[in-house]
Amino acid sequence: MQRFGLAGMFVGTYLADAFSFPIPPQFYMLTAISSGGSQVAPMITISAASLLAGYTGYRLAGHLARLRIFAARLERTRPRIDRLFDRYGYWAIAVGSLSPIPFSMLCYMSGLYRIPPRYFLTMVLFRVPRLLVFYALIRLGWSQ
Repeated sequence: MQRFGLAGMFVGTYLADAFSFPIPPQFYMLTAISSGGSQVAPMITISAASLLAGYTGYRLAGHLARLRIFAARLERTRPRIDRLFDRYGYWAIAVGSLSPIPFSMLCYMSGLYRIPPRYFLTMVLFRVPRLLVFYALIRLGWSQ
């Protein structure tokens, strides 16, 4: 926090959520909490970076889905994904968003299977509350 500040948090969170970098956004939340400063700017920074990273992963995976090596495999499993959305619609996204599956993986899978943007937007909207829950848990643990 002292050396890289908010820019470091942004880049770290972006890398974690766009490319599954091994240091998750929760680490940056902990550094913000342990620094003793205001938590508003770090949480806005982490949330913005995470949302941008999710969009990056979605778009990148959408391009990868067009490659022959991925397209053939995806087409074999696509009917199951389509049935899932036909049957559960937005509830499938809500449950997936609240599951322990990493956000970056959800974004990549959404892009690979070319999930409609309205479903992807719904999933992304669940990201900020999920980050806030993580923040609250980390804050609670730090204060103990």
